[in-house]
Amino acid sequence: MMQNDTINFYLPDFYTNCNLICFISDLQQNLPECFYPNVRIASAYGSFPNCIWNGGRVVLDYITKDRMKAVIEAYNSRGIAVRYTFTNPLIEEKHLGDSLCNMAMELADGGSNEILVNSPILEEYVREKYPKYPIISSTTKCLYDLESIKAEMEKDYYLVVLDSAMNYSEELFKLDHRDRMELIVDHFCQDNCPRRKTHYNILGKCQMEFSTPPADFTCKNIDREFFQIMENKSFISTDMIFGKFKDAGFRHFKLDGRSYLPHRLIASFLYYLVKPQWHDQMWQVILREVYKM
Repeated sequence: MMQNDTINFYLPDFYTNCNLICFISDLQQNLPECFYPNVRIASAYGSFPNCIWNGGRVVLDYITKDRMKAVIEAYNSRGIAVRYTFTNPLIEEKHLGDSLCNMAMELADGGSNEILVNSPILEEYVREKYPKYPIISSTTKCLYDLESIKAEMEKDYYLVVLDSAMNYSEELFKLDHRDRMELIVDHFCQDNCPRRKTHYNILGKCQMEFSTPPADFTCKNIDREFFQIMENKSFISTDMIFGKFKDAGFRHFKLDGRSYLPHRLIASFLYYLVKPQWHDQMWQVILREVYKM
C-alpha cells in the first residue's frame, strides 16, 4: 500500500480513455500546483475488447496485440497500474482457457498491474497461473451487509471494492481494515438499485456472446449528468474524502464512468483531482489537446 497520507483514485476505462487519463497524469506531473496534494492516479480499470472474462460493461471492438502492449506501457511508464475488470459472473471452467484473456494477462504480468474478480473459479485460476497479480474483490459481488463485508476483508485480497450503498452507513466507519476498502464515489446508478445483480448477469452474457444488450435492457440513470449524480445519497464529495473519510483511514476511491460520454468523464476527473480554481482552464486544455475541439 501507499504511504498513509496518499489518496488513491481508480479511473475508468483504461482502453477507451487511455489518451485522456494519460494526458491528465502528465498534467499532474507538470502542473502539480493545479491538483489536490497527495492525490494519486493509482490505476485505470476496464478491459480490452472482446475479453469474455470482462464484466460490468460490454466491450466490443477490434484490437491488435501491439495496441494492447502499447496501452499497458502507456500506463505503467507513468506509474499507473492497468486493472482488469475480469468480473463476469457467468465464468465457468470451460472459459478459463480463452486465448485473448490469457494473452491480456500475460502481457501485463510484470507485477505492476491488477485484476478485479467476482468468480471463485477465475480467482483460483489466476492465483495459480498469474501469482504476480494483486487480486481485488469486485463490487459486482453485491455485498450489502456488514457481516459479509467483514468476512470478505479477512480474505487474501489486496483491496475490496464495496457496493456504493455502504457509503452512507455509519457502521462502515467502525469496521477494521478501512485502509484496504475501496469506495465508489460517484456511482451513476440509483442508490440501492434492485436490478444491479441482474444487470451484471445480462452484461456478462452479452460479453460472452459478443452481442449488445437487448432492447429492453435500459437504465433510466444512464444519461444522468455529473451534477445529477452528485444528488445520490451515496455520492462522496471531495470535502468528505479529504475530511471525514481520510480521517477515518480510507485511502482508496473509485470513479465510475466506463460508459460515460467525454464531458461527464472530464467533469468527474476534474472534480476529484483538480483544485476548483483551475477547472475552467483544464476543461479548455483537455478539449483542445485530447479531443481536438
